[in-house]
Amino acid sequence: MLMTDLISEHEFVEVGNLRDSQGRYEEAIAAYDKALKIVPEDADALFDKGETLEKMGRLEEAQKFYTFALSLYNGH
Repeated sequence: MLMTDLISEHEFVEVGNLRDSQGRYEEAIAAYDKALKIVPEDADALFDKGETLEKMGRLEEAQKFYTFALSLYNGH
């Protein structure tokens, strides 16, 4: 993985966080998805996506992202 890929991934997460804070949840999800295409096991991005999904009322889907993120935080 190139350093530029990691920078891009981080930028997508930041955009997702900004859009989430603005209540622009669909755009936040799209940004997190772009980040996760670069680094599929980014626990922070997975957790953030779960939070956004929860705000959208998509609780079952959010729980899957929380569970996956927590398993990564705990070392699988």
